[in-house]
Amino acid sequence: MFKAIVTLSITALVATPALAQIGVRPLDTTPKEDKKTVEVGEQAPAFELVDQNGKTHTLQEYEGKIVVLEWFNETCPYCKGTWGSGLIPKLLTDLQEHKAEVVYLAVNSSANRPEDKIVESGKEFLEEFEIEIPILNDYNGKVGRAYKARTTPHMFVIDAEGILVYQGALSDDSRSKEGAEADTHILRVVTQIDAGEEVSPSYVQPWGCPVKYARDGDRGRNRDGKSGRGGKGGRGSGSGPK
Repeated sequence: MFKAIVTLSITALVATPALAQIGVRPLDTTPKEDKKTVEVGEQAPAFELVDQNGKTHTLQEYEGKIVVLEWFNETCPYCKGTWGSGLIPKLLTDLQEHKAEVVYLAVNSSANRPEDKIVESGKEFLEEFEIEIPILNDYNGKVGRAYKARTTPHMFVIDAEGILVYQGALSDDSRSKEGAEADTHILRVVTQIDAGEEVSPSYVQPWGCPVKYARDGDRGRNRDGKSGRGGKGGRGSGSGPK
């Protein structure tokens, strides 16, 4: 049997040009590219993104801290609901008072409007709440795609070692009926990490508006056709009303 397999393989190699002539394609043995998205339990993709005030943030600079990422779009009804109900403002306070050191970053991968308008609109949104957190501009969508961010909000928690330990829904209250009193998966996960417990569940189906990624032909371009700032990708859609 072994001899037969070897003979067949050699014959196939010799026959490859002839097969190509009759339209038969040989088996592609070219190594596939490394995947460009992350799963829970893997090292979180590095990023370098600029916030609404022009400051650059990298994941590496927060090494040793728990990092929470909220995929964000201030025009999305679900985002408006989670912020307007007081849920996220309360979460930010709870995280600030938590004994674990936590960094909270919003990420906007929207590209359905001119880039400068998106940045300014997000900035004004936070000013209304008198809250100062970075909104990282991912206009070209590279970071969002690396994390497989599907909705706004879509939450990700990275532990102090840089491992993605949770991704999914903010809470189980997608309609904001419980307001600020809803239990969030984020506070649960941070508490589990701090207690040295296994994060469970590590995934909950996200809900919200679809992330408004740029289409391939328009990615990273403003209305005047100039290339957008976006951000640099690193290592390595639940939906609601539009």
